[in-house]
Amino acid sequence: MARVRTHLITGFLGVGKTTAILHLLQHKPADEKWAVLVNEFGEVGVDGAILAGQGAVVREVPGGCLCCVSGLPFQMGLNWLISREQPDVLLIEPTGLGHPRQVLETLRNEHYQDVLELGANVCLVDPRHLSQPRYLEHQAFIDQLQLADVVVANKTDFATDADRQCFDDFIARSQPAKAASEWLTHGQLEPQLLLLPVDADRLAIHPHAHAHESPATDVQAPLALAPGEPWRRFSNQGQGHFSVGWLFNEQQQFSLDGLRDWVAQLDVVRLKALLLTDQGPMVINMRDGIASEMPTRALDESRLEIIADQPLDEAQLEQQLLALIGHRQ
Repeated sequence: MARVRTHLITGFLGVGKTTAILHLLQHKPADEKWAVLVNEFGEVGVDGAILAGQGAVVREVPGGCLCCVSGLPFQMGLNWLISREQPDVLLIEPTGLGHPRQVLETLRNEHYQDVLELGANVCLVDPRHLSQPRYLEHQAFIDQLQLADVVVANKTDFATDADRQCFDDFIARSQPAKAASEWLTHGQLEPQLLLLPVDADRLAIHPHAHAHESPATDVQAPLALAPGEPWRRFSNQGQGHFSVGWLFNEQQQFSLDGLRDWVAQLDVVRLKALLLTDQGPMVINMRDGIASEMPTRALDESRLEIIADQPLDEAQLEQQLLALIGHRQ
């Protein structure tokens, strides 16, 4: 069997990784089978739900920072996709708070050497962040950029000429040199970029890498509500961030106008949601105080996740959300 060409699609919280992967899936070769392994910081798994049904098999590894994901849950999801789906191409979307080096160490484990072919790694960056110390000093942000073969500036419609100069300067002084860089809007990443050459030094095993046992083959069931359960709350924390998320069953319908007002007053790092509303199923995203929404496919349930850099008043947030619900007839 041919080895599975495998790519990491990295980037900090809210930079547009999921949008870029959607674009890749919509423009992939028709004769190739693609799969996506998604790891999210939160427990609810909004990104995986958004990607589902877009021409690829999706597997989620929800919860936790990526330093914990090189272990059993990550390997179980990876092995499930490889053995059950046998894709031609595998995209791995790590959490924006994760360190991709540990994922690469797992992928280079001897158990995968005859199974995976490691291709170009792509890092998406908001060019506005390249001049902000809180990003430039964050180790996960540094690792994502250092280990990328291709660096893509996304959300450039919000960038200034000074942001463009910061991006160009970063690419010019990168050592070893990047295979390519792109200046994009709306995550319009083309599949041809994944075929660019890989720098072998960037894939070298970290000197402190730890060995893994033989990969596990069992897979944990995805999160789901019990029959008749109206909603459930999930929490997580790590890497200086806190998350709270909810699953809501199909009977819970949100007021879209009420949601807009509620999201606008939140002071959080990130919000993402797939929600059944009184104006149809919607995707809602919020980053850096800027919210966006778009219609989406029919949904069997609603999912919402909030990430903040301070502890969250989960009970109060839940009370506010429940006040926005009317019940479907």
